[in-house]
Amino acid sequence: MNGDPVARPDSSPTAQATEAAKSGREVEIKFRADPATVQAVLNAPQLAGVTVGPEREIVSIYFDTPSRELKRKGLTLRLRRKGRAAPVLGVKWTGETTEDAFTRGEIEVRAPEGMPNINLFEPTLRDRMKSVIGEASIIPLFETRFKRRTAVLTHGRSTIELAVDHGAIIAGDARLPLAELELELKSGNIADLVSCARGLAKECSLSLQFEPKAGRGYRLLEGEAARPQKALPVALTRTANFDDLITAVISSSLMHFVANWTSLNDSDAPESIHQLRVALRRMRSALSIFRKTITLPELEDIRSEARRIASALGPARECDAFRQNALAGPFRNQSKRFNSAAVLLEVVEKRRQESYLSARQIIESPATTLFVLDVQSFLLRRAWRTALAPQELSLLTSEARAFAGPVLDRLRRRVLKRGKHLPDMPDDERHELRIALKNLRYAIEFFGSLFGNGKDVRDFLRIVADLQEDLGIHNDSVTAESFIATLDVENNAEAQYAAGYLLGYYRHATILADTHLSKKWKNFRRATTFWA
Repeated sequence: MNGDPVARPDSSPTAQATEAAKSGREVEIKFRADPATVQAVLNAPQLAGVTVGPEREIVSIYFDTPSRELKRKGLTLRLRRKGRAAPVLGVKWTGETTEDAFTRGEIEVRAPEGMPNINLFEPTLRDRMKSVIGEASIIPLFETRFKRRTAVLTHGRSTIELAVDHGAIIAGDARLPLAELELELKSGNIADLVSCARGLAKECSLSLQFEPKAGRGYRLLEGEAARPQKALPVALTRTANFDDLITAVISSSLMHFVANWTSLNDSDAPESIHQLRVALRRMRSALSIFRKTITLPELEDIRSEARRIASALGPARECDAFRQNALAGPFRNQSKRFNSAAVLLEVVEKRRQESYLSARQIIESPATTLFVLDVQSFLLRRAWRTALAPQELSLLTSEARAFAGPVLDRLRRRVLKRGKHLPDMPDDERHELRIALKNLRYAIEFFGSLFGNGKDVRDFLRIVADLQEDLGIHNDSVTAESFIATLDVENNAEAQYAAGYLLGYYRHATILADTHLSKKWKNFRRATTFWA
């Protein structure tokens, strides 16, 4: 775990930080903060002997076009004033890196006139901004007003600034309290920043905060809740090597996971819980693929923790899935026709609210914050390199395609083996087949871009998804029966009647789905593999 990584000047943590500084990137880790948390951090051993500066008031005004064109393109334009210092105009952007969850692009310039004049930026950025804005005007939308205390820490070979902010985000008459801790890398390497953050998080029971101030400001302005996010495509070139592959795949699942924290905390949108669990399943699936090549205790620890968190989110997802399936199927347009459906759904809703409370506590727990920081550290250190013997180091620079093709073959063969006796299979064997299909689907999403032809990949994925859908209908029936058994409605005649109606509907739907299953299985068996 502590061995020296293989030398790759373009991807070492130190080189990443140096390149970040040159290209104008902001690398920072944010935590939620309340007075007790702030005091704990200021008293932490890591800050012993460190001077914390006095409070300074910071006012930032955020600008965009009336139609929010900058936001659509992932750009944030901000004019910031710190006390009596000259105003600073800044642009931030996302989407430049998939290597970590804490890096954004950032360019700042002095703006002595205190105006959002984009001509102050260097020509490339200026022209990019103008192409987005077009002929539209730039108007102020919202602002942040907060007081900040800062301290400079040394960790490893890096200099890190700690900032403690408290104040408000203001959009018209609406206000949102603002309280957070930030650790920003000033010089050195990103791995030191993550290590420093992990130490403080463990010492002071901190919880990560991923949504930037601008994101909260836009939502306050529009009166919107944060939206659930699906996984972004894993984009790899045909020349990518194994080192690139493992980094991109695990990073993708981590980014997918943290992208849905805000949505879960902000609303009861069922898709939030679903996407959080999908992200963790994708991560576990990826780690299962790589563990066949790499033997590393840290990899197993991450896989185990991902399973624990996903299991803890399971009860909320079970309630959502049951409710959604019932309203889309057996209870569609029925809740107003007979009272029994409403009675059963009321019991489920009570369970759902309790489960969501627990789910939020899981995501906000320090243990989940440490999990995220551990995965990020694993990626930044390229920890898998230390698991390879000297004679195996050539794997790192070997073609990713040469690794991915055999993996896809193996996962496809597993599906074919487990589906031999469709549709006459018991429930437990169908469940194993669904898991095998999911793992194949995730692997296709991970590796598909290596093989070039997007249409072939999409066509194969569509065949897999069709088969999954019919198997899912059968699974809905099985899980609904087991879920109802946990609701304790034996003495509730109305709920019992609705449960019986629902299970009867599912059994009928399963029979219909099974009539199509043989054809879909045949389509899968005959499908041409795009990786051959």
